[in-house]
Amino acid sequence: MIPRHLSLSSGLVCLLTACSPGDIPRAIKHFDAPMESAPSSAHQIWRPAEVLPGSGAGGLAAVPVFSRDAGRPQLEAGRIYDLAALVDLGLRQNPVTRSVWEEARSAAAGLGIAEAAWLPVIAVGGHAGYYRYPFSEQTGAFSLGGTAVDPVVGLSWILFDRARPASIDRAGQQLLAAGFAMNRTHQQVIFDIQRSFYALLAARARVQAAEKNLEQSSSNVASIQAQLGRGLATRPEVLLAVQDQAHAGYELQSARGQVMTFQADLAESLGMTPDVKIQTVAMSDLTLPKELESEADAVIDQALQQRPDLAEKLAKLRAQEADIRRQEATWWPVISLTAKQGWKQWNYRDLSTPNSPDVSIGSPVADAFLTMDWNIFEGFAGVNRIDQARARKNAAQADLETLQLKIIRDVWRAYADIKTSARKVEFAIAMLSAAEQSWEAARATYAQGLCTVVELLTAERNLAQARATDIDSRAGLLKAAAELVYAAGSQDGSDRSRDSR
Repeated sequence: MIPRHLSLSSGLVCLLTACSPGDIPRAIKHFDAPMESAPSSAHQIWRPAEVLPGSGAGGLAAVPVFSRDAGRPQLEAGRIYDLAALVDLGLRQNPVTRSVWEEARSAAAGLGIAEAAWLPVIAVGGHAGYYRYPFSEQTGAFSLGGTAVDPVVGLSWILFDRARPASIDRAGQQLLAAGFAMNRTHQQVIFDIQRSFYALLAARARVQAAEKNLEQSSSNVASIQAQLGRGLATRPEVLLAVQDQAHAGYELQSARGQVMTFQADLAESLGMTPDVKIQTVAMSDLTLPKELESEADAVIDQALQQRPDLAEKLAKLRAQEADIRRQEATWWPVISLTAKQGWKQWNYRDLSTPNSPDVSIGSPVADAFLTMDWNIFEGFAGVNRIDQARARKNAAQADLETLQLKIIRDVWRAYADIKTSARKVEFAIAMLSAAEQSWEAARATYAQGLCTVVELLTAERNLAQARATDIDSRAGLLKAAAELVYAAGSQDGSDRSRDSR
């Protein structure tokens, strides 16, 4: 049973909107009892079916259904993708780039809206209908009735408004901020692709190294078992080698699992589903970055000049300054010109006199006015709006200074990382070369019975560690180079990334 107050409310809405009760949206039915649309309790799942009409049982139809095919681009079959190709693919595929692009287009439309204030507004209107008017005189009462048509063309033009230039300047700065935000988002997408790309290549290289480690540990087991057959080794030594072989197999499976994880990270940075498999070049195909020639201060100066997010903050600051001018301009009057040109057509007759003849009158109408609107007192609202705009401007200034400090810190840290990573690569290469020679010598001397099993297994483990260190150092240097490019705010991160191949 519908409550009486709800039935009366629904009937009033129907009367005002000329609709049937079944046409009233469910949310409007609850306008006099809004809590009926809220979740019923704190411990139960909320269902939107009580608010959204046609949401279906359980409200499941109100939840959008996403397709996994949305993240499946048409990849070229058999193509080996390098970093430049992945960057191009990611910028086209990732929905983040489309989002910031639409935001920039929205800001451009906002500038067009602000500039439209310089032009007049032309509107066409009018009315037509039937009328009946009663009149009374000393001789008696009578009434007139008939039809009337009144088409009008109007013009409205703001001639003077000191807030108009500031509004246009504010919209222009907002467009600049949106454009710089789009550029920085592109750099973020490129950096994410580079970071996940290098991580994936390093993971695949670790799989290859783990396979070599397993092969070498298996060779050690075979060699020690052969020595056992000759009476030159013991059973515990064989078991120790088998344990080392099992550990190498465990590390191989762990490395393969990391490949799947970093494959999903790369797919996400490209705007794809994680099950998309992309064939890429190997880490051995990449050329490590060369030694940096620029000093840290020069890179910092470069970053402060070209970081898009810093330019975005500056544009937002200038937009707030324009907003202050716009609010201050409200103290001035607004002068406008309005004009109308139309036609009035009357058709009437005396309804109180039988067989009264119809009379038709038509004439052009026109008017033009110069109007002025000047708010002399608004209850201090204008003063508060100016104070609000100034506070927002000061906040934007603080955000700009905060970002400047962060940029200096990021560039300094990235510069130090790439310097350190370059030195670590040199020592990792030397370590790997020494470990390979040590293992070869240990294997040869063990076959002659001149070293122990512990020495052989130690050499094998040192070689496995040296391989992992070499891979990590190379991936670290590539990542540090990408971080420096990102921190410096290069305008074309894809070109810089191609230089590091």
